[in-house]
Amino acid sequence: MEEINEVLNRSLQDLNIFNASEELRSNLDDSDGINEKNTSIFSVFVCILAVTLSFILGFEYDRVFNKVKIKIDVKSLLRTIVLTLLLLFLPVLLVLVTISLIYKCICLIAIKISDNNFVEFLHSFDVFWSLEDGINKNVIEVLGVIETDCPYALVDKIKEKISDTIGDDAVAKMFYRRHQKFGFFYWRKNNNIDVNEYVKVLKIAHKESLSTKDMENIMTDLSSRPLPFSGDGLFEILVTNIEVHNLDDRVEKYAIIFRIHHSVGDGIALIELLCKILADSKGTESLFKAPEIGNLFDHNLRRDYADIPRNLYKMALSFADGIIRSSDINALHGPSLEGKKLYKWIDTDENFLQIVKEIKKLQHVHFSDILTAALSNGLREYFMQNMLRIPDKAAVIIPIRLNSKKSLILENNFTVSILDLPLKEDLADISSSCEELRKSADPLTNHYLLKLCSVFPNSILKTLFNSSQATMVFSNIPGPSHLSLCGGSLQSLVFFAPNKGTTGVGVTALCYGDVLRFAIMADTALVARPDDLSLILEGMVKEIKRLHLDYLN
Repeated sequence: MEEINEVLNRSLQDLNIFNASEELRSNLDDSDGINEKNTSIFSVFVCILAVTLSFILGFEYDRVFNKVKIKIDVKSLLRTIVLTLLLLFLPVLLVLVTISLIYKCICLIAIKISDNNFVEFLHSFDVFWSLEDGINKNVIEVLGVIETDCPYALVDKIKEKISDTIGDDAVAKMFYRRHQKFGFFYWRKNNNIDVNEYVKVLKIAHKESLSTKDMENIMTDLSSRPLPFSGDGLFEILVTNIEVHNLDDRVEKYAIIFRIHHSVGDGIALIELLCKILADSKGTESLFKAPEIGNLFDHNLRRDYADIPRNLYKMALSFADGIIRSSDINALHGPSLEGKKLYKWIDTDENFLQIVKEIKKLQHVHFSDILTAALSNGLREYFMQNMLRIPDKAAVIIPIRLNSKKSLILENNFTVSILDLPLKEDLADISSSCEELRKSADPLTNHYLLKLCSVFPNSILKTLFNSSQATMVFSNIPGPSHLSLCGGSLQSLVFFAPNKGTTGVGVTALCYGDVLRFAIMADTALVARPDDLSLILEGMVKEIKRLHLDYLN
């Protein structure tokens, strides 16, 4: 700074010399008096400017900033840049949307003329789950244990019930084929439906009974196996030919596996499907409802229509935050996924669900808040064993199922939001983070952003929705008290959420038969052994039990 001042002082001296010389010329030539006056004014102006520059350059800003605690908000700066660019490109975006819609209408006419089995274009959320990268198959998997005398007889009964549903508009979607033409996905009717390809006995050799480890390996093998008809089919139901090991030899139990592509419907839609077409009692289908956060979102959606300008601003900020969000860096996120999955699940005791309800009542928090706090502890336990330093937070994708007034069962009616899950905080702080997310514009923003899937061609969508920010997905589904399927009593049920993008871990919670069960699926690029996943699930159970003891005492 002293060097700059020295240069400015020299400039001032030069200016003084220049002024002196001008004055001398003025004395020699009186006719230049006007020029002398103008030059003097200019010199004074330059001197003032030089002094001002010297003050600005020599001012100690750091001291003042520290005294008044003025700090540059990087997030606000990035927000401003993103919003400015968004505003500048908004006319271009509107033109692109218009062109894309016109192009889609032209494609619709062309496809209808060339394909007599055309049904309709996929809806927005169905398209989202059809955007596959060749590694993740976007297949929801449900594993159950069912009591039955003979697996072959059970399979025959399932085939019979499914055959009876052919032609039912409520479930017709499950028999469609998904095709792609001109950059758009569309549903196509399948005139030759072979139920034998959808429902099979899964033959396992060299085993007298199936242990939990055996079933984990079976699920891993299935993760790389395509759905029927070389992947063109949308679902399959498998029943093992070998009994599941159990202490009660009087009752035979077999594993039953449901696999359905996520483009057909979400997790709740799948279980509702089981209730409608396979359950012996049809009354069970009314037991399902959207989770509490979904109800809150529906309420906010109706309320937000009344204040559109304010909420458009909030949505714009939320969109900008999503753009500038940095990717997680931890032991469960980062490497390119391999496509092969590892599975783990845990059965809690019959009182565990009641324990969670008691904590909810005592602490006046949401049911999902307690599960999220448990997940936080589970991740903390895992990172303690696999990282030198536990991250402060982990980005968790939360699917939010919306209430539907449609009669259709098979649908993807959801939005998503990303929770920055604290890993070093208590239940109160985590509950506060969850509440902040519920009231934010993030779910609403993503709801409308996902609707763009029905507008643009797939090549654009793959780039637009190629997110690499979150570590995992966490899904909580309420289930029925009990199901009897084709004469067999379904004893237990767990489900696994598919991976997408670089998010290679999915944790789920399902209440079935008044028992809360946790399950996890992870890509082999992130986890080497299924037993490593036990750290997360056991950490979740341990945290809920600890919370219960602390709050009771």
